[in-house]
Amino acid sequence: MKNFMSRFGGHGVIFGNGKASDSRLPEDQSVDYLLDNYAKEIIPNYFFISSYDAIPEYMGMLDWNQFKKKPVKLGVLEHYFTDLIMQYDIVVNTSIYLTKHQYENVFALIIKTHKQGLEGVVSDYFESYDYVLQVFIRSKDKKGHILDTSNLEKLLLILFYKMDLIYEGYITSFQKSKTYLGKKISEAFETNIENCLIDVDSDDKLADLLKIHIA
Repeated sequence: MKNFMSRFGGHGVIFGNGKASDSRLPEDQSVDYLLDNYAKEIIPNYFFISSYDAIPEYMGMLDWNQFKKKPVKLGVLEHYFTDLIMQYDIVVNTSIYLTKHQYENVFALIIKTHKQGLEGVVSDYFESYDYVLQVFIRSKDKKGHILDTSNLEKLLLILFYKMDLIYEGYITSFQKSKTYLGKKISEAFETNIENCLIDVDSDDKLADLLKIHIA
Protein backbone atom coordinates (compact mmCIF):
# COMPACT_ATOMS: atom_id res chain seq x y z
CA MET A 1 0.00 0.00 0.00
CA LYS A 2 1.22 3.43 -0.87
CA ASN A 3 -0.13 6.75 0.32
CA PHE A 4 -0.24 9.69 -2.05
CA MET A 5 -1.93 13.05 -2.37
CA SER A 6 -4.99 13.11 -4.59
CA ARG A 7 -6.35 16.49 -5.57
CA PHE A 8 -8.60 14.58 -7.92
CA GLY A 9 -11.39 12.65 -6.29
CA GLY A 10 -11.51 14.42 -2.98
CA HIS A 11 -9.40 15.80 -0.20
CA GLY A 12 -7.23 13.82 2.16
CA VAL A 13 -5.00 10.81 1.75
CA ILE A 14 -5.96 8.03 -0.63
CA PHE A 15 -4.52 4.56 -0.14
CA GLY A 16 -3.78 2.08 -2.89
CA ASN A 17 -3.92 2.67 -6.61
CA GLY A 18 -6.32 4.33 -9.00
CA LYS A 19 -8.36 7.51 -8.87
CA ALA A 20 -10.93 7.99 -6.15
CA SER A 21 -14.59 8.24 -7.13
CA ASP A 22 -14.19 7.17 -10.76
CA SER A 23 -17.01 4.69 -10.20
CA ARG A 24 -19.44 7.62 -10.07
CA LEU A 25 -18.79 8.53 -13.68
CA PRO A 26 -20.71 7.16 -16.68
CA GLU A 27 -18.96 5.06 -19.29
CA ASP A 28 -19.30 7.84 -21.85
CA GLN A 29 -17.07 10.63 -20.55
CA SER A 30 -17.29 12.93 -23.53
CA VAL A 31 -17.85 16.61 -22.82
CA ASP A 32 -21.29 16.57 -24.45
CA TYR A 33 -22.54 13.53 -22.56
CA LEU A 34 -21.26 14.66 -19.18
CA LEU A 35 -22.72 18.15 -19.54
CA ASP A 36 -26.08 16.70 -20.58
CA ASN A 37 -26.30 13.83 -18.11
CA TYR A 38 -23.84 14.30 -15.25
CA ALA A 39 -23.08 17.99 -14.58
CA LYS A 40 -24.83 19.61 -11.62
CA GLU A 41 -26.99 22.67 -12.22
CA ILE A 42 -26.06 24.79 -9.21
CA ILE A 43 -28.26 27.75 -10.18
CA PRO A 44 -30.38 28.15 -13.31
CA ASN A 45 -28.18 27.90 -16.43
CA TYR A 46 -24.94 27.23 -14.52
CA PHE A 47 -23.70 23.65 -14.66
CA PHE A 48 -20.43 22.37 -13.23
CA ILE A 49 -18.25 19.27 -13.10
CA SER A 50 -15.55 19.11 -10.44
CA SER A 51 -12.61 16.73 -10.29
CA TYR A 52 -12.86 17.01 -6.50
CA ASP A 53 -15.99 14.87 -6.82
CA ALA A 54 -14.84 12.56 -9.62
CA ILE A 55 -12.32 12.99 -12.40
CA PRO A 56 -13.41 12.72 -16.04
CA GLU A 57 -10.84 11.48 -18.52
CA TYR A 58 -10.16 14.97 -19.88
CA MET A 59 -9.56 16.61 -16.50
CA GLY A 60 -6.75 16.24 -13.96
CA MET A 61 -3.06 17.01 -14.18
CA LEU A 62 -2.10 18.47 -17.57
CA ASP A 63 0.96 19.85 -19.28
CA TRP A 64 0.76 23.45 -20.49
CA ASN A 65 1.18 22.28 -24.09
CA GLN A 66 -1.95 20.12 -23.81
CA PHE A 67 -4.20 23.17 -23.73
CA LYS A 68 -5.41 23.92 -27.27
CA LYS A 69 -6.44 27.40 -26.17
CA LYS A 70 -3.88 28.75 -23.72
CA PRO A 71 -5.35 29.59 -20.30
CA VAL A 72 -5.47 33.20 -19.14
CA LYS A 73 -4.44 33.99 -15.58
CA LEU A 74 -7.22 35.32 -13.36
CA GLY A 75 -5.20 35.86 -10.21
CA VAL A 76 -3.33 34.37 -7.28
CA LEU A 77 -5.08 32.98 -4.23
CA GLU A 78 -3.32 32.72 -0.86
CA HIS A 79 -5.02 30.03 1.20
CA TYR A 80 -4.71 27.09 3.53
CA PHE A 81 -3.61 23.92 1.78
CA THR A 82 -6.61 21.61 2.10
CA ASP A 83 -5.68 18.84 -0.32
CA LEU A 84 -3.90 16.77 2.31
CA ILE A 85 -4.66 16.24 5.98
CA MET A 86 -1.77 17.71 7.96
CA GLN A 87 -0.86 18.16 11.58
CA TYR A 88 -0.78 21.92 11.24
CA ASP A 89 -2.01 24.53 8.77
CA ILE A 90 0.12 25.48 5.79
CA VAL A 91 -0.50 28.58 3.69
CA VAL A 92 0.21 28.33 -0.04
CA ASN A 93 -0.22 30.41 -3.17
CA THR A 94 -2.31 29.06 -6.04
CA SER A 95 -2.39 30.66 -9.47
CA ILE A 96 -5.79 30.41 -11.17
CA TYR A 97 -6.29 30.24 -14.92
CA LEU A 98 -9.26 30.10 -17.25
CA THR A 99 -9.72 28.77 -20.76
CA LYS A 100 -12.55 27.46 -22.92
CA HIS A 101 -13.22 23.79 -23.50
CA GLN A 102 -14.69 22.76 -26.86
CA TYR A 103 -17.44 25.41 -26.78
CA GLU A 104 -17.50 29.19 -26.29
CA ASN A 105 -19.58 28.93 -23.12
CA VAL A 106 -17.87 25.93 -21.50
CA PHE A 107 -15.04 27.03 -19.24
CA ALA A 108 -12.10 25.18 -17.75
CA LEU A 109 -10.62 26.43 -14.50
CA ILE A 110 -7.00 25.46 -14.00
CA ILE A 111 -5.06 25.80 -10.76
CA LYS A 112 -1.36 25.63 -10.07
CA THR A 113 -0.43 25.43 -6.39
CA HIS A 114 3.13 26.57 -5.91
CA LYS A 115 5.46 24.44 -3.83
CA GLN A 116 6.72 27.27 -1.64
CA GLY A 117 5.56 26.43 1.88
CA LEU A 118 5.23 22.74 1.07
CA GLU A 119 8.92 21.89 0.93
CA GLY A 120 9.84 19.47 3.65
CA VAL A 121 6.19 18.67 4.32
CA VAL A 122 5.13 16.95 1.10
CA SER A 123 8.49 15.64 -0.11
CA ASP A 124 7.27 14.40 -3.51
CA TYR A 125 5.05 17.39 -4.31
CA PHE A 126 5.60 19.03 -7.67
CA GLU A 127 3.88 21.94 -9.35
CA SER A 128 1.41 21.12 -12.10
CA TYR A 129 -1.47 22.64 -14.02
CA ASP A 130 -4.56 20.92 -12.64
CA TYR A 131 -7.87 21.05 -14.50
CA VAL A 132 -10.22 20.87 -11.52
CA LEU A 133 -13.45 22.57 -12.57
CA GLN A 134 -15.58 22.81 -15.70
CA VAL A 135 -18.49 25.25 -15.85
CA PHE A 136 -21.09 25.45 -18.59
CA ILE A 137 -23.07 28.70 -18.70
CA ARG A 138 -26.13 28.18 -20.85
CA SER A 139 -26.66 31.35 -22.84
CA LYS A 140 -27.97 32.58 -26.17
CA ASP A 141 -24.70 34.45 -26.57
CA LYS A 142 -22.52 32.24 -28.78
CA LYS A 143 -19.65 34.72 -29.16
CA GLY A 144 -18.09 34.25 -25.75
CA HIS A 145 -19.16 37.66 -24.44
CA ILE A 146 -20.58 36.13 -21.27
CA LEU A 147 -17.27 36.44 -19.46
CA ASP A 148 -18.34 39.59 -17.67
CA THR A 149 -17.46 40.54 -14.11
CA SER A 150 -20.42 38.79 -12.51
CA ASN A 151 -19.86 35.49 -14.31
CA LEU A 152 -16.11 35.46 -13.69
CA GLU A 153 -16.69 35.96 -9.99
CA LYS A 154 -19.29 33.21 -9.88
CA LEU A 155 -16.80 30.84 -11.49
CA LEU A 156 -14.26 31.70 -8.79
CA LEU A 157 -16.80 31.23 -5.99
CA ILE A 158 -17.66 27.74 -7.28
CA LEU A 159 -13.95 26.92 -7.51
CA PHE A 160 -13.10 28.10 -4.00
CA TYR A 161 -16.08 26.20 -2.62
CA LYS A 162 -14.93 22.98 -4.27
CA MET A 163 -11.44 23.61 -2.88
CA ASP A 164 -13.10 23.48 0.57
CA LEU A 165 -12.06 27.01 1.49
CA ILE A 166 -15.18 27.57 3.56
CA TYR A 167 -13.79 28.19 7.03
CA GLU A 168 -12.68 31.41 8.68
CA GLY A 169 -9.11 32.23 7.76
CA TYR A 170 -8.85 29.60 5.01
CA ILE A 171 -8.63 32.31 2.34
CA THR A 172 -6.07 34.90 3.35
CA SER A 173 -5.98 36.99 0.17
CA PHE A 174 -6.76 37.11 -3.53
CA GLN A 175 -4.87 39.28 -5.99
CA LYS A 176 -6.37 39.61 -9.43
CA SER A 177 -4.04 39.48 -12.41
CA LYS A 178 -3.30 42.27 -14.85
CA THR A 179 -4.62 40.24 -17.79
CA TYR A 180 -7.72 41.40 -19.65
CA LEU A 181 -9.79 38.86 -17.69
CA GLY A 182 -8.17 39.63 -14.35
CA LYS A 183 -9.00 43.29 -14.80
CA LYS A 184 -12.70 42.40 -15.06
CA ILE A 185 -12.74 41.07 -11.48
CA SER A 186 -14.00 43.77 -9.15
CA GLU A 187 -12.00 45.32 -6.33
CA ALA A 188 -14.91 44.49 -4.02
CA PHE A 189 -14.49 40.78 -4.80
CA GLU A 190 -10.74 41.01 -4.28
CA THR A 191 -11.28 42.68 -0.90
CA ASN A 192 -14.22 40.65 0.42
CA ILE A 193 -13.44 37.11 -0.75
CA GLU A 194 -11.71 36.27 2.55
CA ASN A 195 -15.10 36.15 4.26
CA CYS A 196 -17.49 35.46 1.40
CA LEU A 197 -17.53 31.64 1.66
CA ILE A 198 -17.35 31.20 5.42
CA ASP A 199 -19.83 28.48 6.48
CA VAL A 200 -20.97 27.87 2.88
CA ASP A 201 -20.85 24.13 3.57
CA SER A 202 -23.47 22.79 1.16
CA ASP A 203 -24.47 23.13 -2.47
CA ASP A 204 -27.69 24.82 -1.38
CA LYS A 205 -25.77 27.50 0.51
CA LEU A 206 -23.46 27.97 -2.47
CA ALA A 207 -26.49 28.40 -4.72
CA ASP A 208 -27.90 31.06 -2.38
CA LEU A 209 -24.56 32.89 -2.46
CA LEU A 210 -24.37 32.77 -6.25
CA LYS A 211 -27.92 34.06 -6.60
CA ILE A 212 -27.29 37.13 -4.47
CA HIS A 213 -23.76 37.79 -5.70
CA ILE A 214 -23.63 41.06 -7.58
CA ALA A 215 -20.38 42.20 -9.11
